[in-house]
Amino acid sequence: MLDAIEHATIATVSAQGQPWNTPVYFARERMSLYWTSRADAQHSINIRDNGHAFIVIYDSSRQDASASAAYIEAQVSELTDQKAIEKGLGLVYTRRGKPTPRAAEFCEPSRHRVYHAAALRVWTNVLHADVETPWDERIEIVLGDA
Repeated sequence: MLDAIEHATIATVSAQGQPWNTPVYFARERMSLYWTSRADAQHSINIRDNGHAFIVIYDSSRQDASASAAYIEAQVSELTDQKAIEKGLGLVYTRRGKPTPRAAEFCEPSRHRVYHAAALRVWTNVLHADVETPWDERIEIVLGDA
């Protein structure tokens, strides 16, 4: 599912405690997610302020089913190292099927940046549909070398 879905919803919180939620196009490498955003976007500001996000990836086009969503508590950072930026851009633009831009286009003075989310905890859902009132249960996925 993580390789089929192209957009994730990133939830962040401002320094003043204001919640913010935004969709991003992402690429994945193991339990790391990468995306590009403007540095002046509210979620990017929130990430700079506290480095935390809660990410949900799900397929809204299909019926509710077990394992149709991933919930990720993550440590997030704006990439500044050129090699890390190149890696993130390579993953995102390869997934898009487009040429990878130069890393310099995602550093000062540009407003565009590359972000990396390292999963701290991950859950999926299990649908209990064999009862009168179906319900979802989150099950934590043990992170190893996934």
